[in-house]
Amino acid sequence: MATKTSASGRVSNPGPDALARLAARAVEAAGSARGRGRPVVVSVVERLGAVDPLAISAQVTGAGVGNGRIVLGEPDGMYWSRPADRFAIAGIGAAATLTARGADRFREIDRAWMALADGALTDDTANLMGGTGPLLMGGFAFEPEGPRTARWDGFPSARFILPRFLVTEVGDSRWLTTTILVGPDGTPDVTPAALAPIRERIVRLPEDSGQTSPAEDDTAVRYADLCASVDWRAAVQTAIDAIRAGELEKVVLARAVRALGRAPFDITAVMRHLCAVHPASFVFACWRGERVFVGASPERLVRLDGREVLASSLAGSAGRGAGPEDDARLAATLLASSKDADEHAVVVRVLRESLSQLCDDVTSAATPSLLTLPHMHHLHTIVRARLRGGHSLLELVGHLHPTPAVGGTPRDTALAFMRAHERLDRGWYAAPIGWLQRDRGEFAVALRSALIQGDEATLFAGCGVVRESDPDLEYAESVLKLRPMASALGAAQHADVTIGAFADDDPS
Repeated sequence: MATKTSASGRVSNPGPDALARLAARAVEAAGSARGRGRPVVVSVVERLGAVDPLAISAQVTGAGVGNGRIVLGEPDGMYWSRPADRFAIAGIGAAATLTARGADRFREIDRAWMALADGALTDDTANLMGGTGPLLMGGFAFEPEGPRTARWDGFPSARFILPRFLVTEVGDSRWLTTTILVGPDGTPDVTPAALAPIRERIVRLPEDSGQTSPAEDDTAVRYADLCASVDWRAAVQTAIDAIRAGELEKVVLARAVRALGRAPFDITAVMRHLCAVHPASFVFACWRGERVFVGASPERLVRLDGREVLASSLAGSAGRGAGPEDDARLAATLLASSKDADEHAVVVRVLRESLSQLCDDVTSAATPSLLTLPHMHHLHTIVRARLRGGHSLLELVGHLHPTPAVGGTPRDTALAFMRAHERLDRGWYAAPIGWLQRDRGEFAVALRSALIQGDEATLFAGCGVVRESDPDLEYAESVLKLRPMASALGAAQHADVTIGAFADDDPS
């Protein structure tokens, strides 16, 4: 049966025949796969009722739920949302997994994706909205060779999934994309009939109310610095000395805090809190076995829509005030701060230079605006550009990462200083995370984030160090940047958590 599309571009014949259409297309793809000698992606898209992408994602991956969850092989999935845009996607299971390592990892993932996307059989992708149809979801490690410690097992240098099931929410509409891979021998990796029970469960899962049940044990979360605060402050002072000596212009130093709950963290509750409190941020969760990397990042790395490019500079920060007058005073102080203005200008300058290598018509405002979030004010500049033909979103990501907002400048000098003095395996923290299709997609910088496993979490925060920096003030700023995730973890434990300076003692 051919798929019909309405004038609005929405699929108009979804329903129980979706898997029948998938089976028919698998037969059609068999000849193509054998002739090309490589796999062919086959997808169908159907409209859903009032389902919740986050609830479905958590159920399928088994995060934060009890018995009765959907099982789809090894738990593997990803959730991505920007609540203010009323956009969310949940990838469930993997029809294909792409990995790469080293300095060429962005290009390797790009080539592998182009090979998969080329010749894909799906509903009319020219008429489908962004976020439906076959796409990749995943991210990169901060370092080209990937994480160095077992803490980040399952999160290599680069890892993306082509979701088996993709639930998309755009405004009031929800869609389900189901994907199989027909191998070079013409055989699908899974029969559409075998997917019927899981698809039925997804379609019939009701929309979640967003409420969580009270915990039986109402306790606080305990915290400890992984690096003693005095040592971290000393590293900041070393960076200041190096900058004043002319060795570099700026460097970002990150720190990590261990959180220990008295029960496993409810990932669904963590995500509900982040979506509710940080609607203007990019809220994400990436499940790998028992580990989940979650966050609510305020910083877009880059977005592509056709050839139109949107990137953001977020550097220069201040806390929120105790009341309206105090808050206005802190915001005005940030806007007038020469230290923060200089730090921000470095990021904008390098961002524009990086985009100019692949784009035309690079434009930005002459002065930054104020971005106000629940816990902080930031200096913010949007940069727009137009991507030249023959280039891709992942090329942009590779050129931009790491920006001076999370690395420093000059880039190589700053990164070498970080490796020598930071004493932290960043893993996927402060690295690109997001999704992409052929000519569209979006990546954020994985800030305001935590790696969660059971009742333990590792929270990350970093501060840009410049000539005028002060170690004590930078430490205080890092505490503010830890607050969003700490608050979400407290909500997931149903605990009233007051976040001040994190203790240096071991909570175990």
